[in-house]
Amino acid sequence: MTGRPTSYTPEHAETARLFYEIGATDEQVARMLRIHLSTLYRWRERYPDFAEAALVGKDDADARVQAAMYRRAIGYDYRETKAFLPLGAKEAVQVEVTRHAPADPRVGMQWLRIRRAAQWREPRETDDKSELAERLAEALANVAAYRDGDDNG
Repeated sequence: MTGRPTSYTPEHAETARLFYEIGATDEQVARMLRIHLSTLYRWRERYPDFAEAALVGKDDADARVQAAMYRRAIGYDYRETKAFLPLGAKEAVQVEVTRHAPADPRVGMQWLRIRRAAQWREPRETDDKSELAERLAEALANVAAYRDGDDNG
């Protein structure tokens, strides 16, 4: 027994690639293609061109985000057109100026945590919790020893 015929066409792969390229999620791509999410997953398994299009689109979007994150981490200059109306002038004057977006240390730290995890990742909470547990146990033992000493004195 077979199911109903697929509605998949090669054009779906190109459409999906374009949607993924602009940052769409699997759920959004399925909605835009007017298919169920499970159908999208099935198409990726069955149709190599669709799977490749999804990977390429996601890689392109990720590369743009990575480049933007890097630029934001180190700071950058950009050109902007400003309009001025000088005193007594009848028309605005447009001037192109260079602006500077300063580096963002938080973005830089995030970048380093991802790219150089061994050197820059934050301490693991489990280590802190086990150390805290040891210190609490030691403190409780000291309290118990103190009480024992008071009862005997």
